[in-house]
Order: sequence, then structure tokens, then C-alpha cells
Amino acid sequence: MAYNRLTEFIDKLEQAGELIRIKTPVSADLEITEITDRVSKLPHTRNKALLFESVEGSQFPLVVNLYGNPQRMAWAMGVEDLEELNQRLAKLIDLKLPKGMGPMMNRGMEVFDALRRIGLGPSKTTKAPVQEVVISNNPDVNIFPILKCWPHDGGKYITLTSVITRDPGTGTRNVGMYRVQVYDGQTLGLHWQRHKGGKEHEEAGKLRNQQKIPVAIVLGGDPAAMWCGSAPLPPGIDEFLLANWLRGKPTTFVKCVSQDLEVPANAEIIIEGWFDPNEHRMEGPFGDHTGFYTPQDLFPVMHVTAITHRKDAVYPTTIVGKPPMEDLWMGKATERLFLPLMKLFMGEIVDYAMPAEGVFHNLVIVSIKKRFSGHAQKIMYGLWGLGLMMLTKAFVIVDADVDVHDTAAVAREVVNNVNWRRDVTVVDGAVDQLDHSAIEDSYGGKVGIDATRSTRTEFLNPYLSPAPIPSDKLTELVGSKWCETHQTLIVALDKTHLKPRETMHKIWELCPDYNVIIFDAFVDINNLSDVVWRALGNTDWRRDITFSRDTVDHYASGDLPRSFIGLDATSKTAEDGHPRGWPEEIFMAKEIVKKVDEHWSAYGLK
Repeated sequence: MAYNRLTEFIDKLEQAGELIRIKTPVSADLEITEITDRVSKLPHTRNKALLFESVEGSQFPLVVNLYGNPQRMAWAMGVEDLEELNQRLAKLIDLKLPKGMGPMMNRGMEVFDALRRIGLGPSKTTKAPVQEVVISNNPDVNIFPILKCWPHDGGKYITLTSVITRDPGTGTRNVGMYRVQVYDGQTLGLHWQRHKGGKEHEEAGKLRNQQKIPVAIVLGGDPAAMWCGSAPLPPGIDEFLLANWLRGKPTTFVKCVSQDLEVPANAEIIIEGWFDPNEHRMEGPFGDHTGFYTPQDLFPVMHVTAITHRKDAVYPTTIVGKPPMEDLWMGKATERLFLPLMKLFMGEIVDYAMPAEGVFHNLVIVSIKKRFSGHAQKIMYGLWGLGLMMLTKAFVIVDADVDVHDTAAVAREVVNNVNWRRDVTVVDGAVDQLDHSAIEDSYGGKVGIDATRSTRTEFLNPYLSPAPIPSDKLTELVGSKWCETHQTLIVALDKTHLKPRETMHKIWELCPDYNVIIFDAFVDINNLSDVVWRALGNTDWRRDITFSRDTVDHYASGDLPRSFIGLDATSKTAEDGHPRGWPEEIFMAKEIVKKVDEHWSAYGLK
């Protein structure tokens, strides 16, 4: 379904009981974040999109959490269930030749329909709703209700963006969902990471000595088109082609009023400008989807030359932080849509999942039709070489009959099948620029875990049950803050008295048949979701792992005792082999929490 503008989608959500209007005046400085963070972590039936009609200091209403549960995300993509994305694309790219005239005609109609959807040529107009209001004399982005999301953010941020640039050499368009920091009304920071298309255009501009590269920030429009900037498409593939296919009709463009770029005519707001690829400014900190503040770094500066918007524009935004939040479901749409493409290159893949605790790039679980020893490694290496999957820090590979979306079932496979001496592959390579635990910026240790059932006869016997835990002795060693789950000991440790690696080996002297994960003393070890999030985010898989017996040996005999793994998931310093510094964890200011507590009923929220 194609929406002519964002408010049509808002109306649909409201009619379906998926949106709440908040009429009480609220502040864009932290208050909206605290409200939205609470709502986004509620069960699906209570997790609603929020339309703030009265934001202090702005005439524009603000909408947030549009994609915040599976139903709203599906409707945004033009389907009733996200699994339909997988089915639709799988059918379109099926390489098997149809048999018979009827199936051949059907395939031809499917291809024709896809071409009709994406358009055989660009659709353009000279009169666009998004240009009902044009501000080219002293434009100021502060007319919009731009959020300061977290207390220690470097400023206000525009977040739910489609940032449009063109390669200065080829003219190829890139659309990216990049956060944008507001320095002042006409100066913005463009945060595109080194692995993204915007960065490629920046580098191309340097090579051509181009000093002013046009850029446009698009806010609002069709919700499928808004999402497409986050899609990990191959370089050179226009994100609007995907948007057109999803929405069922081509996007209509209009030329910017001050820059040589085309933008969607049905958007709510356009911010036009240029950037010099040789001009950079400190951007950040920013409370990010990792649950930590991204530290300051140098990024390009955008100079605003014009703002256009609808007369009755709605300002869309999103908030990221500790999972789960709205971006979880935006990532789930990516997961379902790109499954057929993964299968196209590796037909043995059955399914994959990106759990919330893995924040997209820290953990991917893959099920396969295993046929031979080393098959799991084939998949790991293949995926590490596939687009932005290269940034994945940990793969867990399971058999075809395991539901990858059932994390408890996956954990059982790991416990039952993995010998940490033989069934892990540790490599070094590119990781996400936001990965704070990597040994170097954007480069660190990664792991592939083969949790499939062995096909080798010498490894078919099930592992013995672990011996009972000597609780008193363990408590005497590490204190009372420990628990056990899935044959893993979780310990909150006072690092001023005990070192993680030494403690692991002492624990194994008492409990030789358990994996061990060490956390900082303040961690709530009974909150399993938080524990998994911290373990995945705080671990570099080269520096922070220890094995109970020997090291990795893929040729180890089945006669040798099973080996277990220890993870140091504590915060790191230079003393721990992490000289880059450790980021601050995101927490809301206490006075804002108190304010929202006191006003909760006034917001009309339950």
C-alpha cells in the first residue's frame, strides 16, 4: 500500500488503536525520550506510537515510535505480517524455471508487476506538497521540535532521516538513515560511519576536489520510503527502488529549491544544504542503540541553505538506547526482507535472527541444512563476506530444525553441542564503528560458534551432566552475586579485589563443567536480557575469552575432556588491554524520571 503522506499512516494507526495523541505540553529536552523509552519497552498490546501535539518552543507536532511493534512495522511496509516480506521477495527472485505455460505466464506477470512498482523511469513534478512553505532567507532548523535525547548528548539530534547525496563522480544516489547533530540553526553534523554510502561520497568528493557537495535531509513521507535509508543495500543500488517495490508505486520527486538534488515530493520536511568533504567538526557524544554513548569524533559539517515543508507538517523522529526500542522492529524488517537474498547466495541457509540483545551487529543466529563437517564454517565465512554482514561480531550456527527466533532453544543447542575447544572459529576483522569493546576502532575479534550436531561418529555421544556446584566454596571465592543458567555461571565481580581471568580458572577448579561470564559488580545478574546484552557488547572475541582446557583446536580428539569458555564482559581500561577508553552507559537524569512519574496520568498513558 502506498501512502500519499505520513499523516495517512498516522490516521491508520489511530483508527487501529495503535497511536496515542498526547495533548499535554511536553519538552523536547529529555522529557519526550523518557516517555517514549517507557512505552517502547511495554508489551506489544500497550506499546503505541505517540503523537505529541504540543511541544514547547515549536508549532509542529512530533510523532515517534511509528515502527515500534511488529504490527506497525508490517503495516509500514505494506504487509500484514513481516514474514510476508520474505515470501514476496523469495517468490520474485526464485531462479527455478517455471514448468508449463500457466506458471510461465504467472512469472511474467510477477516480473511485470515488480517493474510497474519500481517504475520504468523517474516520476517528477514541479509542484510538491513538501514545498508549500519555502524558507531560503536565513533558514533555521530550530523551528522544529528536535530532541535532545539523553542527558549527556552533545546537543539536539535529528534522527529519523533519509539523507540524500549523489556520488560526485558517477552521480549515483545514496539514501542513508544517519543521525544529524544540530550545532546551530544553519550548521549540522552528518554522522555517517566509515562503512556507509555517505562516507563513500565524501571520499569521492575529496578525490575530485569538490568543495561543495549537495545534501538533503528528508523527514517524513511514505513510511516504507522512510525506512529504506536503513536498508543495507549493495553500493550503487538506489534505496528508492526498494521503497517503490514495497509501496507498490514509484516515488514522485521534485527538485530542491537551492541544491541540485531531487527529493520525495510527498515528504513532510526537507532540509537542503551542502558539505565540504575536507571540513570536519567534533560530533557527539550521542546515546546510541548500543546502550552506551558514542564518543566524540570528527564528521562532515552540513551548511543549511533552505528549508521547505508542508503547511501542516508533522515532525517524525525516533529514539535509540538500551534495547528493546523502536529500531528493533526496523531491524526485524531488514532481517525478513533480506533472508531470500542470503539464501540466493547460500542455499543451505534456512533462517536467521538478530536478537534484540545483539543490537543487530553483535549476534546473528543462523540455521542451516548441514551436510558435512565444516559446513558451519562455510556459512560463517560466507556471511562475513556479504555486505554489511561483515560487521557481525558473533555468529551462532544451528541445525535446520532449530527455531532461531527461540533464544532458549538456541541456548540449549549451544549447551548440548558445543565443545569450546573444537567448535569455535575466532577471527579478526571489521566491526561496527559503534563497537566500543573492539581492540581498535572498527577492528577487533569476532567469533563463529558451530552449535550444529556433529556428523562424526566419535563425537556423537552426549556430554555428561555437570557435577553439582559447590555453592559455599564458590560464594567464598567470588561473593554472593552469582547464579547459574544453561550450564553457565554468571558472576558479578569486584575487580578491585579479583581479576576476571584469574577468577575464571579458580572457578573451574571448583566447577570444571561450566562456562563462566564475569561482569562488573553493579550488574543485575538476575536480569537475563541485560546480562546477554552486556556480554555481547562488552566482549572482544580475541582479547576477552579464556578456555578451561587448552585453546582452540578444530582437530582435537573426541577422547579429550570437553572444554568450556570464559568471557570477561566487564568494563575495560588500558590496564585490561583497552587503551581506547570505555564509553558511558546511558541513564536518564533523575529529575526527568521524577517529572515523567508525576505527569504520567496527564499524558493520557496507562
